[in-house]
Amino acid sequence: MMDKNRSRLRASMLMKTAVLVLGVLGQVLSLMRHHFMSGNHFLYYTNLSNVLAVLLMAVMLGYEWQGRRAGELAVLPGWLQQARFILTTAILLTFVGFSLLLIPLVDRDYLLSPSNLLVHNAVPLLTGLDYVLFSGRDGKPRLVSALAGPAVYVLFALALGLGGHRFHGSVAPYYFLDYEKLGWLQAGEGRLGVIYWLLILGAVQLVIARILSGLRTIAANKAP
Repeated sequence: MMDKNRSRLRASMLMKTAVLVLGVLGQVLSLMRHHFMSGNHFLYYTNLSNVLAVLLMAVMLGYEWQGRRAGELAVLPGWLQQARFILTTAILLTFVGFSLLLIPLVDRDYLLSPSNLLVHNAVPLLTGLDYVLFSGRDGKPRLVSALAGPAVYVLFALALGLGGHRFHGSVAPYYFLDYEKLGWLQAGEGRLGVIYWLLILGAVQLVIARILSGLRTIAANKAP
């Protein structure tokens, strides 16, 4: 049993290290595409969620490194367990949202670029896999808390737009948040208001949270 616990601990630390390294690499490659001149880079949800995932892995690695003498996965403090669920579901929305809404809008060169594959695919999916496989000792998450990450970002992005900041001429970083073009509650003529988009994305986020929690439960029941 002790050998199995040590193997799981090593696998957990390796997974978190991989997310950390790939997350940093994804940000460096993304910045290199713009010659490190994009002032808006860290204002986009994708990049913020990637950076927060990197920080999350660094913190959790610290706890696991401290507990390595016991030879088993660390028991994280309650606040970190909740933050882990919120940030994991938040970055998974990056993967789902990009796949559903943004892929048709980007060119093939960017779609197949290492930076895109890292920030929109590898880092979100590995962060989710880490939660599924190695959070069995965490408490049961409150699914509604998954809305916290996107909600905070929406308020942040709207505050920037209302304060006069512009994203390549637009008041919003993403087209579905552009209240000047879409309005708030308008529907029709090929447009859907921002409020409707927020309701749709909120529903998608709750589905992500439910699936993630369910997969975590299945994995925990099968773990030694």
